[in-house]
Amino acid sequence: VQGKLEDACELLHNAVRIKEHCLGPNDLSVASALNNLSVLYGKRGMWAEAAPFCKQALAIREGVYGSHHTDVAKLLNNLALICQNIGEFAESEGYYRRAIDVYKKLYGPGHAVTTRTMNNLAACYLKQKKHDDAKNLYAEVLLHTQQVETSFSGGGPEQVVSPSTGMAQGNWQSMCTPTR
Repeated sequence: VQGKLEDACELLHNAVRIKEHCLGPNDLSVASALNNLSVLYGKRGMWAEAAPFCKQALAIREGVYGSHHTDVAKLLNNLALICQNIGEFAESEGYYRRAIDVYKKLYGPGHAVTTRTMNNLAACYLKQKKHDDAKNLYAEVLLHTQQVETSFSGGGPEQVVSPSTGMAQGNWQSMCTPTR
């Protein structure tokens, strides 16, 4: 498998060069190839090598779409994960917050993509032993999830019975309690 990943990396590098030459360095096709390259490096556990490709893809997409577009938010989330995996937690938090801001504006605070990204940020907090920050964010996610489920069920919070909600509630409470 490793040899196939190396071959894929080489092919993607070639694709980026060809696309840059034929379409220009700021084409969305170049951004897609760069993002694919960063994902491939991530799959190989080469997070530090993945970061510049993801940053370059983000710069292109922001240049084309502006900063409040769903494709930009997806790359912000990817870049946050990359930074988290190389221990650059302050950068990771900033990218997650920017992605959450975009998702909240586009879809609202209770949308699945918004709450999933908030969960990612909470997990980043946990890796840093920021238990109170994680607990508060998990509580916010739970609140938004309950509000969305309540609006679908037509009832009050007492009618919200969902395995995902129950699991999330138990999850953040247990994970955010520091062990001694």
